[in-house]
Amino acid sequence: MARATSSATTAQQLRWAIARILFLGYIVLCVSTVVGGFVTAPLMSWYFFGDWRFWKYLKPGLGLLPHALRLMRAMLTTGKGFMFAVPLTAEPRCAPDPARAARRRDWPHGRSCGDCADCCKPLGHACPLLGSENGHCQGYGSFYWRYFNCGRFPSVPEELDFYGCRKWTLVPAPTFSVARLRTSAEPAGRADSC
Repeated sequence: MARATSSATTAQQLRWAIARILFLGYIVLCVSTVVGGFVTAPLMSWYFFGDWRFWKYLKPGLGLLPHALRLMRAMLTTGKGFMFAVPLTAEPRCAPDPARAARRRDWPHGRSCGDCADCCKPLGHACPLLGSENGHCQGYGSFYWRYFNCGRFPSVPEELDFYGCRKWTLVPAPTFSVARLRTSAEPAGRADSC
């Protein structure tokens, strides 16, 4: 039984890794050719907005390339590599790991981020997915949201420090124990649903 669970987990992790690798390859193609994202606009729209109807996202979609270049430059020149330090085999998430992140007691907005969008404005530039009219993320629940940093924020202390986050606090990572892992594992798909 344990062996079957282990191989199912390994197969699932392999699928998550393949999905991320395909996405990263696609993004490298789009950035290196500059026109790749325009030619494949429905796919780009699905990855970032969760919707194939690219024409609904033309304005924020046009901002993705300059935003990606700014982030890459920042990661390479300022040592902010933690911004994309999600392991290839990590489960997709729509919320931080409850075993690691806790909402501060003095946070007045409950589960909401309130009016804080600091994590969407790294290095002084707003993420193009941040809706200017309502301040909500237009990519909430999309592939990018779930498979990379947004859906799992915060996952490392450097993120909280960099963004000056007032909502979350991280608890130290527990020591690894196979017995603890078996008893505390979330049901499959729970962290993946937004």
